[in-house]
Amino acid sequence: MKDYYRILGLEKNASPEEIRRKFKELALEYHPDVSIYKNANDIFIEINEAYQILSDVNKKTYYDSILQKDSDPGFTNLKEEFETYTSTARQKAREYASKDYRSYIKDLNCFYTEQRKADGIPFNYYMHKTTGISGGVGPMGSIKSRSVCIPIPRSRKATSVHRVGFGIKLFFLLISIVVLLFIYPGNLSFYLKGLYSFLIVITGGILVLIMYKLTGVKSKCLYSKNFSLVKKYRSKGFQRGFHPMISTTPIGIITFILRWIL
Repeated sequence: MKDYYRILGLEKNASPEEIRRKFKELALEYHPDVSIYKNANDIFIEINEAYQILSDVNKKTYYDSILQKDSDPGFTNLKEEFETYTSTARQKAREYASKDYRSYIKDLNCFYTEQRKADGIPFNYYMHKTTGISGGVGPMGSIKSRSVCIPIPRSRKATSVHRVGFGIKLFFLLISIVVLLFIYPGNLSFYLKGLYSFLIVITGGILVLIMYKLTGVKSKCLYSKNFSLVKKYRSKGFQRGFHPMISTTPIGIITFILRWIL
């Protein structure tokens, strides 16, 4: 008989909150759409099946009573009965596994706001990991990598606020470019104009941070790295960006600056 506690990595006295939290953590990691494991689909089904049983008080009580008498051969029929009883949970688990990741996370809470469902457009967080060197022309042709796109659950409010924030920062960036290239054409040095442009960009960024504070929405640039699945991939050597060129060439520096500006 399956050990659902072992599947979820829990003690037998785990609270409902611990069961729910552990399930969400594992489900995010092993969903077939974003997982790096080859057998992710099978693991995901088992995780969901375990949660279907342990999250239901009556089913959990029934399951616990069987575990306590597991060594007694006289309870073989009871175990077989329970296997039939769990078929519904297994079927639901397969249905969950068939849902794409974006549909799945709509049942979760928004990562960027408090007490809101993820009913908005997820924020795509791209990560990659260099896996070796292969033949090819030029440095980029010789780098083998593995990439993954992690959609982070986001509410409609967070989606709207992030878009407004992007618009504000883009507006101030355009102003800074105009100042740098077309304003003060006299004896003012290019470096001083560059300083003015930099201060304009910083002003836009500060205004956006103030807006985030007032609206209660977290910055996608500052907080996305703290998403549980992102931290999992970071612990396995993945870096932000969709390709090694982001972390191995000067393009990475430009991308990093643009990420902060926009």
